[in-house]
Amino acid sequence: MSAPAWYAVHVRSNQERTTASFLEGRGIAHFLPTYRTLSKRRDRRVVLTRPLFKGYLFVHLDIETPERVQVLKAPGTVRIVEFGGRAAPVPEEIIHSLEILVGEGPDDVRPHPLVREGQRVSVLDGPFAGASGKIVSTGGRKPKLVVEVEFLGRAVAVPIAPDQVEPIFE
Repeated sequence: MSAPAWYAVHVRSNQERTTASFLEGRGIAHFLPTYRTLSKRRDRRVVLTRPLFKGYLFVHLDIETPERVQVLKAPGTVRIVEFGGRAAPVPEEIIHSLEILVGEGPDDVRPHPLVREGQRVSVLDGPFAGASGKIVSTGGRKPKLVVEVEFLGRAVAVPIAPDQVEPIFE
């Protein structure tokens, strides 16, 4: 037997709570980090609780025990996340940090796209919405979006908040 560890479980779209409820009923330790967001309806505003990682939740178990089968049989479960054909444990520090962030300020926590320097992005929000370009970093300052006009050998840069962009996968 191996030591219990945290594992990410991939679940079907909008099935995070169903899977978590099933695991709860079986006594399997799990963690579904959520955040609260305001949703506008025609006649009112509603506060919704959504999963922080859409399509995923975390379980704490010894991967070599029958609990693993219970997780795989849970409604909505697609698979336990693997790398190289083996279940990939999530470091305890990451789970601990997520618990702190979600526990202290579920109204302040938001999902954020993983955007790296040099990556092509599309702007979703703000005065530059609709533009696309590359993210560049300038010595610890606010990231900048660069729109290149390659055939002229020129570029334009504007400051942009990371939460205003989403990655473009080519």
